[in-house]
Amino acid sequence: MCGISGIVSPGNFDAEEIILMNSAIRHRGPDDEGFLLLDAQRNLHIAGGKDTPSGSWGSKFAYSPGERIQDLTNEKCILAIGHRRLSILDLSDAGHQPMSSSDGRYWIAFNGEIYNYLDIKNELRRTGHHFITRTDTEVILAAYAEWGEKCLEKLAGMWAFAIYDTILGEIFLARDRYGIKPLYYWFSPNGSFYFASEIKQFTLCKGWAARMNPERGYDYLAYSFTDHTDETMFAGVFQLPSGSCYRSAIYDLKQDINGRITNYKWYSQLRKPFTGTFSDATEVFRELFEKSVREHLSADVPVGTALSGGLDSSSIVCEVNRILRIDGKSELQKTFSSCAADERYDEKKWMDIVINHTSVDAHLIYPQLQEAIDSTPDLIWYQDEPYQSQSAFLGYSVFGLAKKNGVKVLLNGQGADEYLGGYGQFAAARYANMVRQLRISALLNDINKLRKVRNISKSTLSKHILYHLIPANIRKRALTLTSSADEVKKMIDIGKLNITDNHPYEIIPVKMNSIPEISEHLTFYSTLPKYLRWEDRNSMAHSVEARVPFLDHRLVEFAYSLPEDFLEKDGVTKRVMREAMGNLLPEKIKNRKDKMGFTTPEEMWVKREKPDFFKGKIAEAISVTGGIINNEALSYFDKIVVGEVPFDFTYWRLILFSEWVKKFQVKLL
Repeated sequence: MCGISGIVSPGNFDAEEIILMNSAIRHRGPDDEGFLLLDAQRNLHIAGGKDTPSGSWGSKFAYSPGERIQDLTNEKCILAIGHRRLSILDLSDAGHQPMSSSDGRYWIAFNGEIYNYLDIKNELRRTGHHFITRTDTEVILAAYAEWGEKCLEKLAGMWAFAIYDTILGEIFLARDRYGIKPLYYWFSPNGSFYFASEIKQFTLCKGWAARMNPERGYDYLAYSFTDHTDETMFAGVFQLPSGSCYRSAIYDLKQDINGRITNYKWYSQLRKPFTGTFSDATEVFRELFEKSVREHLSADVPVGTALSGGLDSSSIVCEVNRILRIDGKSELQKTFSSCAADERYDEKKWMDIVINHTSVDAHLIYPQLQEAIDSTPDLIWYQDEPYQSQSAFLGYSVFGLAKKNGVKVLLNGQGADEYLGGYGQFAAARYANMVRQLRISALLNDINKLRKVRNISKSTLSKHILYHLIPANIRKRALTLTSSADEVKKMIDIGKLNITDNHPYEIIPVKMNSIPEISEHLTFYSTLPKYLRWEDRNSMAHSVEARVPFLDHRLVEFAYSLPEDFLEKDGVTKRVMREAMGNLLPEKIKNRKDKMGFTTPEEMWVKREKPDFFKGKIAEAISVTGGIINNEALSYFDKIVVGEVPFDFTYWRLILFSEWVKKFQVKLL
């Protein structure tokens, strides 16, 4: 929806810094901008900028800007909050931010959407609150005034926001349950506290020097891990963890020796076992899914959907189609998809099934290699940190297509795989549990059915099952010994990084001993966080809002409560979801088990189209990184090209790491 910027420093700073921070994320909110300043004399300034609409100046709202931020450039400040608005709900001047509560005590800069804001609004009205806008932002302010930080538990949606309490002199930061919307922070050398929607905003602040965090840099290069902790690849830059909040007096901001604040984890996903039948579960799942999709359609601008041809995105497209027909909406739903000319990487035949079933207004794009190459510098800038494969480029292209077709909000299927067990991620743990229960006959029957669906050898499956059966301490050692990263490590000079080789799993607080733990691991740490970062930056780069109906917490928590065989059994993944979709989906989509996702023909690009180009970029990476990436990378790439080693995306990580170093002028050693 938007972007936020903030600075807190009892030692004072120039207001020009907040202007620069806000300008760096104009793409997140080109429709409006606003500022709140607390100067050294404790006076509040409500200011607007070049992108503030004419109607917002001096309007009837108490939070309407009265000063021009350009006239306050040299103002000495203690606190500054900036906001960029992408207008989605209540497009009037009433939606301007920072917004104040009716009594002027609380001020907020909010990025996100609260989908159940009307329900909360009605509840607050019964306690005496009055509202003058149609925004969800005003509802958050009233909820915070009524319940304090407990209001977070009532919100359903995605958010990152900052609230300033003028009476207590406190700043309050909060992030949604799954970290759908970003919030970063950094302490400058003089102790000033900065917070922002994107890391690049800090690069414009006094005292900034881009330095690599060697541990997280190694996690990325060796293991392809990012976003799995509150640390980033920039030393000293942290993200407020998902489901966390932070409160502090602006005159008493504290940090540890690493520059980390003490945040409070307000959300923990609890499991309350479901006791109904499978049929009961499918009914509840369908009701929650329908409610989530309907709420995610709430907007005062055009809303479209991303369609990849898989179960998740197809379910959303078909449900949106059903809702539009029930509501008597005559306009066609617009869908946006990435396709490939090479049939081995193309999902169009599956997309066509959904398109024909719903008669949507489909828009397709066929990204090319040269486009990927040309887009890389910009994409690295928007992403802030390196990404893992060209899939991020495809998402970037799809959101660009939506922008070109006048769609400002795009629904997509992100998040379902992690808690419903997509791609067979729960199978080995479930089989290990069956071994413990001595259900051997049922186990063998299930495995036979699985192998008819998935091409997996008995030996490989046995290894995966054994992994979940051995004691945790031995498993940790086995993980290190059998890591698929061994070949990659030969290309990295760990001595120059001056760190020890630890697998990223070792610092993740949740292990993978059971299906609920695997789900939590994937949802909060190892997989989903990086995809949510890709999605947020890719969408915001084009001033488009991405929405994820499968991450409605009520739906996630329900699935988290289900018996494991409701999620996966006999080689069928996402069982409860497939059954819940009923007649909504075309039968071929409902029963599909070979989903690829938005996939690029990278292997063909590397081996056939431009091997010399990619090898040249790897040679450049060796030079740019001062030998952290060493000459083994060139030998490895040659083996990929001739097929001596299996193709993977390591080559691209090495290149993107180098591109990141160059783009942000990162000091490595």
